Amino acid sequence: MDTAGGRRVPAVGVGHPAEFVVDRADRAGAVRSRVHRLDQFANLLGYNVALPDDRNQAGEPVYYAGSTLAADLSLPRIRERFTTTPAEAHHTANHETDGNRHKPSAATTARRSATHAAWAALRTFDQDGDGATAARITATGEILDALAMTSATDTRQQLREAAWVFERARLSHTRAEHRHGQALRLAARELLYSGPARGRGEDGATTAMLIDTLCFLMLAAAHWHDQRRHAQQAEAARQAAARLRTAYATTAEAPLALLQEQGRQIIRPVRDWYALQVHVALPDLADSVIAEPGWPALVATMAQTEQAGHDPRTLLAEAADLRELDSASSVSDVLTWRLRRMADLPADATHPRHGQSSSYTSTAQTPRQPVPSRPRR
Repeated sequence: MDTAGGRRVPAVGVGHPAEFVVDRADRAGAVRSRVHRLDQFANLLGYNVALPDDRNQAGEPVYYAGSTLAADLSLPRIRERFTTTPAEAHHTANHETDGNRHKPSAATTARRSATHAAWAALRTFDQDGDGATAARITATGEILDALAMTSATDTRQQLREAAWVFERARLSHTRAEHRHGQALRLAARELLYSGPARGRGEDGATTAMLIDTLCFLMLAAAHWHDQRRHAQQAEAARQAAARLRTAYATTAEAPLALLQEQGRQIIRPVRDWYALQVHVALPDLADSVIAEPGWPALVATMAQTEQAGHDPRTLLAEAADLRELDSASSVSDVLTWRLRRMADLPADATHPRHGQSSSYTSTAQTPRQPVPSRPRR
C-alpha cells in the first residue's frame, strides 16, 4: 500500500484487521485504536496512526485516520481485504504430499505453494472482471514483497527493486474485489513466515520456479493496464518483470545446468522420441523449442515426468495453453519449470526421487505410449 505522502505500507504477512493495526504500530511508531468488546470477542471499530517524524509544536504525535493517508487504509477496506473464507484458505493447502520425498524445508514448501497460487491466478487472471484482476495484481505484489524479504542475498536486491517498481502497477481507480486475491495473499504470508531461503538446492530451484511464474503475472498485469490506457502502471509492471528476469538468471543457472547435463546423457533415440512428442503437443512451437539451448533440460524433465507416471505430451499441451508464452526469452525453460510443477517433481534434480532415474540410459526402457512414426532404436 502507498500513503498519500509516498510511504510504502506493506501488508504482507497480515491476516486480520487487528493484526494489521498492531503491525502498523511496529512500523509507524504509534497507533491509537477504538475497540468495542462483546463477551470474549474484540471488534475493531477504528484506528488512527501517527508517523514517527510527524509531530506538532508540543512534540506530540499527529494522528491521522487511515482513510486520510490512503483509500486502501480505511477500516472498511482493510476488513474487506483480510476476510478469508475456509474454502479460499483450503486452496493454498500444502501441496507436498509425496511420502517418498525427503521432507522439504519450510522455505521450499512455501515457494511451491506460492507457485501453485500464482499459476492459478495466471490461468484466471482477467476472467472474473476488473475488480478481481485488480485484486490479483495487488496480491501479486504481496508475493513479491514476501519473496524479497526471505530470499538469498544474491537476488535480494533485484527482488526488492522489482517489488518497489511494481508498487506503481498495483495502483488503479478500479476497486479491488480482494476475495479473488486471497489465495495469493495466504501464499505470501506463508512465504514470510517460512523464514529465509538458501540460494542453492531445492530452496534456490523453487525460488527460480516461482520467479518464472511471477514474471508472467507481471506481463499479464502490464497487458491489462495497457488495455485500459494505464500507461504508468503498465510500464511499471514491465520494469518489474525485467528486474525479475535478472534475479531469475541468477537462481535458475545451477538447477537448469544440472538438468541440461542429464538431458545430454539421454540416448539419442529417446531424445528423438521426446522431440516427436513436442511436435505432436506443440506443432507451432516445436521447432523453436528444440533449437533452444534449454532443450536438453526439457528432455530430462519429460523423462522424469513420464517415470513419475504422467503423460508428458498432455502436460506439455496444458503448460503451453496460457497467455504470454511467446514473450519468454526461453520457451523451453518455461516449459521445464511448468512440467516440474505440474508433475510435482523436485525443482532441484540433484537427488531424484527413490526409484526414479534422472535419464534414460542405453540400458533403460524406451518410453511407453507408442504413436505412429515412433523412432526405431
